[in-house]
Amino acid sequence: MKKYTYILLMILGVMMAQCTPEDLATPDNNVLPEEKEEDEYTNSYWYYSYEATNLITWETLEMENKDEFIPYTVAHLGDTLFVANIGTAGSSLTVFSQKENKALTTLRTWEFGGKEWKFGSNIESIVPASNRLYVTERQSYIHVFQLPDLSYITSIGNGLWSGPVFQAQAVTVKDRLIFARDKNGKISIYKESDATTENHGKANRYRQASDNGSHGNNGFATHYMQPDDEGNILLTEYTGNKIRVLNPALVNDDMVNGDNIDIEDRTMTLDFSPKTLALSKDRWYATGNNNAINIYDCQKKEWISSIKSVKGYSFVQPERIYAQNDSVFWISDINSNKRTLVKMEVHKGEIRD
Repeated sequence: MKKYTYILLMILGVMMAQCTPEDLATPDNNVLPEEKEEDEYTNSYWYYSYEATNLITWETLEMENKDEFIPYTVAHLGDTLFVANIGTAGSSLTVFSQKENKALTTLRTWEFGGKEWKFGSNIESIVPASNRLYVTERQSYIHVFQLPDLSYITSIGNGLWSGPVFQAQAVTVKDRLIFARDKNGKISIYKESDATTENHGKANRYRQASDNGSHGNNGFATHYMQPDDEGNILLTEYTGNKIRVLNPALVNDDMVNGDNIDIEDRTMTLDFSPKTLALSKDRWYATGNNNAINIYDCQKKEWISSIKSVKGYSFVQPERIYAQNDSVFWISDINSNKRTLVKMEVHKGEIRD
């Protein structure tokens, strides 16, 4: 009898060794803990938080007093920031290293054609494109510099309203064409290939598109242009409380000056006057006359909120916002008590329930 009992125990041991925990589980506990937890939540919500992670001020730039620095338009290339200063130190372009958190150089004047040139008015836009940097000056110039050394190539425009540049207030580059929002709301287009040293001050418009009912900009409100992921160009229209959507594919040799290149059914009408626009995958951010950062949800296709403070900083007069990438933005607060270029980082998290 003992012999048979021993054999039965050995068979049972072998069977136990071959079974997995799932085989032995009761019907009420037939899922591993990880799988059960996965099944327990049914909804997922994304939330966003905002934090100021760097503040660039007159002290950062080692200037003598606060009035010398008023940050305006910003652009970047790699680790390098290009910052327009419209403070009492005079209009200038500061090349700033994010890695070293300091100014590498400041461009105020340059030599060209045997004489000294300088920025004589506010810098309205900065656009890196290929190996060039386009710097638009309010007084009817689009200056073209070579990258990376910032040697001067040429100017589109000659400083005269009657010239080929009419106080361009927003510029972008798309498909080797330079698009400029003129003071009167029309869109002037130039060829990059015409921006040569030989054509200094003489490069003519390639084409000019309609203002599509846009207002003039005698008050010099801030405007902004930027291509989107669909290949169109977004243009803020301050006085009209809208964002125009332009189709650059309509610009060609057959285009007649005065043609409308707006995609009218894509025009966005807003309840604030937009100044600048920064795009990311999930959200857009815009500055405006409400002195806030206005937020557009790309999935909901609506403006959902506005913020006037983030962790570490409260905005007073955020004039311009620029997207370095989907999570890093630069905001120019030009209020006389602030005069700070704010690096704002966006943190995205998930809540499950």
